[in-house]
Amino acid sequence: MRRDIVWERLDRPGLEHLVLETGADGISAESLLLLDDDGGLVKLRYRLAMSKDWRTHQASFELAQGKARRTLEIARDGGGWKVDGVVRADLAGADDIDISGTPLTNTQAIKQLGLKSCKTKSFRIAYVKLPSLAVAAMSQEYTRLDPGEPPKRFRYTSPGFTAEVDFDEDGLVVDYPPGWKRRTK
Repeated sequence: MRRDIVWERLDRPGLEHLVLETGADGISAESLLLLDDDGGLVKLRYRLAMSKDWRTHQASFELAQGKARRTLEIARDGGGWKVDGVVRADLAGADDIDISGTPLTNTQAIKQLGLKSCKTKSFRIAYVKLPSLAVAAMSQEYTRLDPGEPPKRFRYTSPGFTAEVDFDEDGLVVDYPPGWKRRTK
């Protein structure tokens, strides 16, 4: 199954077009993200390869901002997380990755958490910061706010930030204030 999703940035100029494909072997995501940053326009292409349970095992990034160009490769195997081929012990125990400029990686978290209504769970991630593409371990917290099945509302909390995020029946972000809102046809 293939889905094309477009999110629009609300608090500053920005747009993301995501192609999400679900197959027998897993899930792949390919995206083009354009975002106005204080340093100028950020153009990010990223690709994620995930298992059927939404766990990332490989991610690649190509970022352009003005004349600056950066790339990043993240991989997970039985030995842990590798960033650009180097094992990162500081990322040991990270459940997945989170990309600061996109709402997609919130879907991965809620798909993996399996929370009951009104319950909270911490999630340790390998956080990819834009536009630097720096990777650091970070803790996040998700609280399920919706008793329905499937759940469609969660509170997301990370250091210095909290948002109530709305999802569709497939667990994909619809509204992520104050930044992102999915565009519909």
